[in-house]
Amino acid sequence: MATVNVKLGSIGSHWTAACKQAVADLNSLFRRKGVPVVLAIGGSGPTISVRTDPAIAGTAVHGKTSAETDGGGKLLKADVRLPVKLTINTPKGIRDAGTGMAEVIAAHEFVHALGHEPHNTHLMAQTLQKVLGDRAAGDKLQAGAIAMPPLQLSDDSIDMLKGLWN
Repeated sequence: MATVNVKLGSIGSHWTAACKQAVADLNSLFRRKGVPVVLAIGGSGPTISVRTDPAIAGTAVHGKTSAETDGGGKLLKADVRLPVKLTINTPKGIRDAGTGMAEVIAAHEFVHALGHEPHNTHLMAQTLQKVLGDRAAGDKLQAGAIAMPPLQLSDDSIDMLKGLWN
């Protein structure tokens, strides 16, 4: 089983909480589905460095990931960039988006860092739509009929990750 270090930079408490939840939820999902990789905050192994980037609009539901891999597609190192502030436009005006929405964005970028390139299904959708909660804690992102959190990966995505990390 491979361990991948997730190194959180000075990203603020909102993103720190979301990234830690994404790590925990992805690890649980990977364990249930037999993906032989564990993400560890402050661990060892290849490193995913996480930082915020003011060039990414806070209204966007994405981050940016660049990764360096070996010849077999396994991660050597990656840089994940997230918006400084994640906002959502509600009927009452713009407010900070909930941690759940931030978790989905962080998890999406972590899965890219692990080698999943295409935007094809569920968590790895090209377009994630905002679903407003009654309050920030209820905010979700939706891919097709699937609303997250909780995090979900398609069987194809699981198979792709297993192939990369076996």
